[in-house]
Amino acid sequence: MELVTKGYEPADALRYFEEISAIPRASGKEAAIADYICRFAEEHGLEYHRDDADNVIVKKPASRGCEGVEPLILQGHTDMVCVKLPDCDHDFDKDPIELEIKDDWLTAKGTTLGADDGIAVSYMLAFLAKEDYVHPPLECVFTSMEEIGLLGASRLDASVLKGKRMINMDGGASDDSGSVVSSAGGMVYDFYRKVEFEAAAGDGVALSIRGLLGGHSAVVMDQGRGNGLKLMARIITGIARAMDVKIAAFSGGMKMNAIVSASDAVITVPAGKAGEAMAIAGRIGSDIKTELSISDPGFELTMAQTEVEKVMKHEDGKAVLEFMELLPDGIHNMSQEMKGMILCSSNVGVLELLPDDRIHVLDCIRSTDESLKEALADRYETLASLCGFEAVQGTSFGSWKYDAGSKLRAVCADVYKRMFGKDMVFTFTHGGLECGEIKSKIPELDIACMCPTAREAHTTEEALDLKSYKRMYDCLLAVFEELCKA
Repeated sequence: MELVTKGYEPADALRYFEEISAIPRASGKEAAIADYICRFAEEHGLEYHRDDADNVIVKKPASRGCEGVEPLILQGHTDMVCVKLPDCDHDFDKDPIELEIKDDWLTAKGTTLGADDGIAVSYMLAFLAKEDYVHPPLECVFTSMEEIGLLGASRLDASVLKGKRMINMDGGASDDSGSVVSSAGGMVYDFYRKVEFEAAAGDGVALSIRGLLGGHSAVVMDQGRGNGLKLMARIITGIARAMDVKIAAFSGGMKMNAIVSASDAVITVPAGKAGEAMAIAGRIGSDIKTELSISDPGFELTMAQTEVEKVMKHEDGKAVLEFMELLPDGIHNMSQEMKGMILCSSNVGVLELLPDDRIHVLDCIRSTDESLKEALADRYETLASLCGFEAVQGTSFGSWKYDAGSKLRAVCADVYKRMFGKDMVFTFTHGGLECGEIKSKIPELDIACMCPTAREAHTTEEALDLKSYKRMYDCLLAVFEELCKA
């Protein structure tokens, strides 16, 4: 086939990028790309392992003279986020990604490009096929379902791996000098309480919160944005200090990892007290608007009297309100080693009434430090018990804690500076990376992250800087050679 990237280097890696771009690889549908990698391994006479999650590990023996060097793990994921423009008729289940180049940036026509993480897949294929370079034994790990919860990495059999150092090459770096050095682990909790209803009495008041920015709880947690559920609990609690309150409805949120941007509640207060209740809510809402003037300038609280047929019984409503008021939310611990790095946070993501009259609360803890995550989980369990909720621990994924003494990162940084005349910039993410999940399986693993410049991952504007792609390919080859000197 005629290559779109013809004339650009590294030609071998770019050819593989184009080949995998022709293979549909939506999250959860990685069988075809796994087939391709296994055929590739067979054609090149390489040892490979494939599991039932379509993770594939391919091993390449060391170059001559480097047989005694410790193995190096290279890692990236095969799946991609599939997003297209409204007028694009692309079918992600069967159509190849249509590539094009604009000002030395590789992009796609009307769809996501898949540089996240086609970058890693193409690099690994090129390094596995290449013969004329110095390198330690390589163990290339192609994981699946990263974009939907690190599911492939969580099911990876790490016993197949012999290496104790790993370079992750996940796509999407805003600049190739950036190197992630830490990522958060996570734990999801579902809380349940069966509630009973009774006939309503008194005045009904409807409360609605709108205008909060919300956002991904891993990405914007440091921006102090308000959580609609927590704010609503605060408002209702303020009213309850002045008069008897019963809850008819209380809901908000859609996902465990999204800060709640809107919430609604309906309460009853004693007859003739609706005006006073709304005045109290208004004063609290005014305070909140002032507090959030920078982070959420669009905050709005609306109130209106309404008819109410039934309310939660006093004990149930009180328990729900107290639980939502006390449930930890936001940042809990900051790093003393890395300025601005969040160590532990939590997000109350969903509150809803299920058809069987159970209140359901969905929450996500994020922590770089496993002990902090476990300590917060203990608080959750205690609070749930006190408020009469069942606590159900769900999905959990491992963290990658900052290692100030990482030898592999030091080698990568030294090589980068020597080649390009500038320092690597060490960054961190409060989101989850496969690094953490794999390190949970290999606790002694030394990890570094290296990838070329890319932008707008998960959007139709996704693009890969082809000049940076070449720079980082050359840099990785130099790192391999440096590791063989030790």
